[in-house]
Amino acid sequence: MKRAAFTLIELMIVIAILGIGLHSLYLGFPTLFSGHELRQKIVEENASLTLAYGMIHSCLKNCRRIATIAEGRIVFDNDQYIAVENFGKDLRVNGNLLQLAGRASITEVEHVSDTMFITRVNTGNGVIRVIWKAGVANE
Repeated sequence: MKRAAFTLIELMIVIAILGIGLHSLYLGFPTLFSGHELRQKIVEENASLTLAYGMIHSCLKNCRRIATIAEGRIVFDNDQYIAVENFGKDLRVNGNLLQLAGRASITEVEHVSDTMFITRVNTGNGVIRVIWKAGVANE
């Protein structure tokens, strides 16, 4: 005799096997994305710091020397400027504002010489001190 369909027992066994498999996947699924939010914040912080470095670098290409540094504001000989605002969360370069994402901030600007200054950058994971030089040698 030929069968045209599955029996009830066969269907119940297949559903039980699928249920056990899906249950084990469901238990492991939340841990797969547990660190996703942290990784996303780190990516956003790094992207904003990369933009900040690019803005500072493009400003420094056109400058020869530093005119003044006071309270987080650096003014160059050609009236271009870099300003750290909002406790290091905002960076303004020649009027263009960049808001740093996450825990990233620029907390200190230190005058070294008439062509060099140092910025202290908090990345959230650590502190970096970057030495900047105005003029052609910065390229």
